[in-house]
Amino acid sequence: MRKFSLIVCLALTMSAFMIACKQDDSGKQQARLLVANFALRPPLGSPLPSRGDSIDVRWDGSIIIPNVIYGSASITTGTPLSRAAIDNPLGVPSSSPLFNFPAATVAASYAQVKSGAFGLNFAVAGSSGTTIYDRTTSFLPGKSYSALSFDFMPFYKTLIMEDNLENPPAGKVKVRFVHTIPQALLASLPRRDTVDIALTGGAIANPLNGAVLFSTRSFGDAYNNTRLHQYAVIDSGSYNFAFRIAGSLISVGTIPSIRLREGKIYTVVARVHFPSLPTSAAGLTIITHN
Repeated sequence: MRKFSLIVCLALTMSAFMIACKQDDSGKQQARLLVANFALRPPLGSPLPSRGDSIDVRWDGSIIIPNVIYGSASITTGTPLSRAAIDNPLGVPSSSPLFNFPAATVAASYAQVKSGAFGLNFAVAGSSGTTIYDRTTSFLPGKSYSALSFDFMPFYKTLIMEDNLENPPAGKVKVRFVHTIPQALLASLPRRDTVDIALTGGAIANPLNGAVLFSTRSFGDAYNNTRLHQYAVIDSGSYNFAFRIAGSLISVGTIPSIRLREGKIYTVVARVHFPSLPTSAAGLTIITHN
């Protein structure tokens, strides 16, 4: 009898241990994924491209993020952004001479996904699965990732970056840059497809005023260079983003009054801004990660 009781106790202990381990494992299964959409349709009957399709995002066969429109990023709670919010974030009528606000800020959110190697699939939004990107991808437990689509369909690429969401020091922000404007829309003589990004403005006596923050950046350069996934840490404040021909002071455009708030983490994406075409190709989407 005593032996039987001991066996029962051991069995109950092992069962409790296995349940606890299983709960720990389930807690470790989660990774976090943010998705942004900058893919284009190639020129057809026109020298200019058009927006790529809005996408539904599937992970291991299940939709985790619906309807991510061009120029935007995933919003897993609340109302997704509309095209108007990307093209004209201040809501100025299109008849206004000031109708050119090429910087849209997206307070993006992450979907919780199980970690491991599974299929990451982007399909035309609302379709039964018309695939425009499908790759087996690995996400580690407890990690956060951003997946950015870019380039022309059907030669569709997805840039996957691990996101360091550790808060910046007091008075600072963390910011990185991704270039998704195809060379054909920026190239001319002198060449404009490789650029330096300089910041002007910001705090009084800001040492960054006029300095190059991201140098010699070209279309899709972060796709094969993980060093370009890292964040720069700078003072918070309002800045003008000046695009210059790489290695020169020749400006190819400035996007004014970008507010970088203390404690925030940003990915700044140079993208095609369609209301400005053909006079100006460049716009920005500023993804806020926290």
